[in-house]
Amino acid sequence: AAALAVGPGPAGRVAEAATEALQEFWRAELPAAFGREWSDISDFVPVATQDPDAPVPPCVNRAADVADQAFYCPSADIVAWDADGLIPALHDRFGPVGVAVVLAHEVGHAVQSRLGLDAAQAGDPERFPTILLESMADCYAGAALAHFADDPVAGLPLGATERDQAMQALVGFRDPLGVAAVDESAHGNAFDRVSAFQDGWTEGATLCGGMTLENRTFTQRRFGSEADLARGGNLPLRELLAFVERDAAEFFGGLAPAWTPPPLSSGAACPDPDLVAQGPAAYCPDDGGVAVDIAALQRLHDQVGDFAGATVLASRYGLAMRDASGLSAVGLPAGAAATCLTGAYTGRLFGADDGFQLSPGDLDEAVQVLLAADWVARDAAGASDPADHGFERIGRFRTGLLEGPSAC
Repeated sequence: AAALAVGPGPAGRVAEAATEALQEFWRAELPAAFGREWSDISDFVPVATQDPDAPVPPCVNRAADVADQAFYCPSADIVAWDADGLIPALHDRFGPVGVAVVLAHEVGHAVQSRLGLDAAQAGDPERFPTILLESMADCYAGAALAHFADDPVAGLPLGATERDQAMQALVGFRDPLGVAAVDESAHGNAFDRVSAFQDGWTEGATLCGGMTLENRTFTQRRFGSEADLARGGNLPLRELLAFVERDAAEFFGGLAPAWTPPPLSSGAACPDPDLVAQGPAAYCPDDGGVAVDIAALQRLHDQVGDFAGATVLASRYGLAMRDASGLSAVGLPAGAAATCLTGAYTGRLFGADDGFQLSPGDLDEAVQVLLAADWVARDAAGASDPADHGFERIGRFRTGLLEGPSAC
């Protein structure tokens, strides 16, 4: 008796639907955005990487070479992916949009090929480094998924929650710590990748195609010392708190010269309901203090990294500064401003020549905490805008980081 053919599972069906929808999107978008006709991608190849007898796809030597990968191969004009490991894992962790954003990124490389970027990079690799092309592909993915949010694809829900899940999936593909933007293999840290996705989502494909080294800021960096490398860019929590207490006080104090920022205190100095409502750190309007829940910050430190806690703490100093300046620390504008000011403070560290500086991975940790929780955007009463998600929080943080406190 003949064996029954086994069709794709849920993740495979999402991959089929996503690639069909992506082709349809670019058939219309490439002419609209760039005045070029779209030529369909030659093939989409799901690879059974765990089957030793699986056919070998183009551009690799063995099916197993595709394990944990998805890629576009310009010489064969194909998009291939690990159908046994990567795609099911993305589906399990992030839902259908995790599959869609990765495939949309690879199709973004096919867009670049149709716009002549392969030849341009070969002729001038310094002008078109890998990190720039990867950011373009992330941007094209954002443009495509924004279209799917407006014109839904069956089996691919895409609301605000799914949009955050797409960015969380991209975070998983960030470069290892210590890879610099100028490195030949650099693809981007979490901040660079989600920023490009956001630009595509909000501005569309034309902006993506216009990305250059002149108009794009890349933020990843190498370790500045052997000591920082040895500790993976993470300070012990108590040491981190001492640095932030001094450094944030200097930064936020400079924004309100008549105000002396308070020293950090334990949660006991702030009424417990206030601290719990605001998260692992709190601004205490009654006495103008900033308090921390050491145990909660330690958990965040262990789970994400040291700058996740620093990000939350800086936002509370932002609220304290607003209150001292006669601006309310309560209400949705307060939380929005605190998020932006946290980005401005982080931007100061990014440009610091000495003293307390960002380590590789710090911006990734900020992105992760902004995606995972609304602590940074909470006001002094512990409330945040229910319409906001990680996408909006990262956008405000990014505004502060790139434009400074005056933009907040």
